[in-house]
Amino acid sequence: MTTTDTERTIMGTAFYPRTSLLNERQKWNAWDRYHIVDAYTDWQEELRTVRERASALDQSPLSKHYIAGPDAVRLVNYLITRDATKIEVGQIYYTPWCNQDGAVVGDGLVARVAPDRFMFSADPMMNWFRHNAEGYDVTIEDVTIDFGLLALQGPASTEVIEAATGQSWSDLRFSRLRTTTIGGVEVTVFRQGFTGEVGYEFFVPVAAGADVWDALFDAGEPLGLGAGGLHAVDVARIEAGMVIVGADYTPAAMDRLGDPLPVSPENMTTPFELNLHRFVDLGQEADFVGKEALRRELEAGPKRSMVGIELDWRDVVGLYRDSDIPPEVTPQVIRFPLPILRDGSRIGRATSVTWSPTVNKIIGFAHVVPAHADPGTPVTVEWAAGPVGGEVGASLVALPHYRLKRAG
Repeated sequence: MTTTDTERTIMGTAFYPRTSLLNERQKWNAWDRYHIVDAYTDWQEELRTVRERASALDQSPLSKHYIAGPDAVRLVNYLITRDATKIEVGQIYYTPWCNQDGAVVGDGLVARVAPDRFMFSADPMMNWFRHNAEGYDVTIEDVTIDFGLLALQGPASTEVIEAATGQSWSDLRFSRLRTTTIGGVEVTVFRQGFTGEVGYEFFVPVAAGADVWDALFDAGEPLGLGAGGLHAVDVARIEAGMVIVGADYTPAAMDRLGDPLPVSPENMTTPFELNLHRFVDLGQEADFVGKEALRRELEAGPKRSMVGIELDWRDVVGLYRDSDIPPEVTPQVIRFPLPILRDGSRIGRATSVTWSPTVNKIIGFAHVVPAHADPGTPVTVEWAAGPVGGEVGASLVALPHYRLKRAG
């Protein structure tokens, strides 16, 4: 079974039979073709579970694509900004991919599951892959609806997976994969995650989603395993300094967004503007899409630089007080850009702004001109959330917002 871009039916994920029973607040988010739990009970408690114990996070809407065939290595090497020939079987690369102007089309994980077979996990990208595949002897397959994706994240994650499988997992390095059996079901496991914590991602056949969920919780609940919703995941990835397409940059893509946010073409970006220099291999002999444009950009210097930003929550509360409205600082992550100013002039934008209970601050990402990107730089932000708006004080800071010590 494969998906097409014309299929728009909203459905439950492989784990819906279990997540729907746990969703006490019945608060859901639409993500691509799916409904995902936003918060089962209290998102702040669910975030605390990620940081202190272990959490199961349904990430099934992420698109899953295979590129396979005699020319698979050559095509993947042409598509991504890293050297695909260096990806070993069983290894995973995080990478962006760009258009010929060097603007980011998308970013995500690329795993080499066999010598001539790669798996991508990211936003929808079938049209982009097919557009660039002419002349290559490959097959490109979208298997998004065939597999659920369950992320296990938190400092107790290794204990949980060991209890669920009866195997040792201490030898599986970050960005490596293996197959295992959970609840009698064979699953592919990535040693990865989007929270900065120790984590694993399970690719589970849709029909077996409930079986894997039950087996994982039977083994993991005595170790503190809980379920986390999308709100907790969103805040965790911002604390860890991880961007997402749509909220933090507008993709230079021909595919629809998995999360259809109203973003502007002026917010297209390059890997260097996102400080992803280490994920761009300009030294490889082979050409890749956007290579020459990125080389020119590196020589001239990026026009923007991404750093962290902390907003003064007292100023935000003051805007509500001045409007005689009870404050709701960030009931959800702000996924649209907020202008950043210095001395009255706009120098960039803030994205993914949220309250972080982990660091007790309003945090986000700042995309600013390099001359004003130094940590400690005082700025103002044009706040706009709900019924209030106005300028609030802020300062630029280094990323990540929360320095994690357990994810290596």
